[in-house]
Amino acid sequence: MEIDKIRDCPVFATIKVIGGKWKPRILWHLRDGAATFGELRRVVGVSEKVLHENLLALTRDGIVSRRPVKEGEMVYVEYRYTELGLSLVPVLNAMGDWGVGYAQQSGLELKPGRRVS
Repeated sequence: MEIDKIRDCPVFATIKVIGGKWKPRILWHLRDGAATFGELRRVVGVSEKVLHENLLALTRDGIVSRRPVKEGEMVYVEYRYTELGLSLVPVLNAMGDWGVGYAQQSGLELKPGRRVS
């Protein structure tokens, strides 16, 4: 008998979209609002290639949107949550709260980010 992992465990569907080493960090920082590629690269601390791959996946999954912005002669790309992505913010906040509690209990040092409702 083959198990349908997504149907049998809805958490798996969520982890499939937001899981991995870098996606949670990207999504955590986007809670503060739109960010450029360079800003995300600095705060997440990841290579351009890996950041690009993760942003592409999040865009394909409809979680993040990519929008070119022109200011005078300068053009840059801004990333922000889509409506679907915004529905993840309460989930991320709950996971962040749990992580802070766990870190305190187990002696890990964390620098929590700003909470967004």
